[in-house]
Amino acid sequence: MRFMIIDGKKIADKINLATALMVKKIKKDGYDPKIAVFLVGQRPESEIYVRQKEKLAIKLGFGFELKRFPKSIRQNDLSRAILREHAKMNTSGIILQLPLPKHINTYAMLSCLLPETDIDCLSDISLGRLILQNNLVVPPTAGAIMEILKDQKVNLGGKKIVVIGSGLLVGKPLVMILMNAKATVTVCNSETKNLAKICVDADIIISGAGQKKLITAKMAKKSAIVIDAGFSFINGKAFGDADVSGLHKKGIKVTPTPGGVGPVTVACLMRNAAICAKNKYHNK
Repeated sequence: MRFMIIDGKKIADKINLATALMVKKIKKDGYDPKIAVFLVGQRPESEIYVRQKEKLAIKLGFGFELKRFPKSIRQNDLSRAILREHAKMNTSGIILQLPLPKHINTYAMLSCLLPETDIDCLSDISLGRLILQNNLVVPPTAGAIMEILKDQKVNLGGKKIVVIGSGLLVGKPLVMILMNAKATVTVCNSETKNLAKICVDADIIISGAGQKKLITAKMAKKSAIVIDAGFSFINGKAFGDADVSGLHKKGIKVTPTPGGVGPVTVACLMRNAAICAKNKYHNK
């Protein structure tokens, strides 16, 4: 059985094309949507993510503003800056780049984001709406994974899915979406015992742990799909969670790193910004 690479860039290109048309229509109607990114401190990973977002945002027709803050910024000062940005009419999307310094309460800062501009879908209100299925947008990484499964023509009803990692960016929102799609979901974390045994019977393995070579060939059956949403940055190089060479030998469908979930995630983020812009200007 041949090795099956799932081309995330191809999926992302389709989403980006539709988003560009949305932005063009919004601008034709007289509005100029902008994305504002709040970056606290200097982390190599965060710098990479922000550059990717900026490049695509400009390509799709958005305005883009990077707001840099020192690592020592006080929590109150950061929250006030976010609230000021909300008040600007052309700001259709706000991104609070994570992680934040330890002295800042991440959940408190995310709660400052209004759902109308929360394109990462991380605030308490946005996540609550996701659970109730009346959300305006979908968390980008979870949305990217759903787009990939859609591209692979997967009917999620009754599928056995193992999600590795229960973080705010991937695991928590993704599990809710999969449950709403009637999948049978098992969630694993750092305390899970016998991970390989749990995974081997899964139809789909989704990993967002951020641990290099966590998913090996012995953990997946031949008919499985492995979606690698993990990301670790080691000696200046990016790695996913999957051991691609081992999966290669079994011919398992897998998303690569880079070129898999990443570009689809950024595409979904930009689509969220366009949806929020359309919603904001329509309700002006």
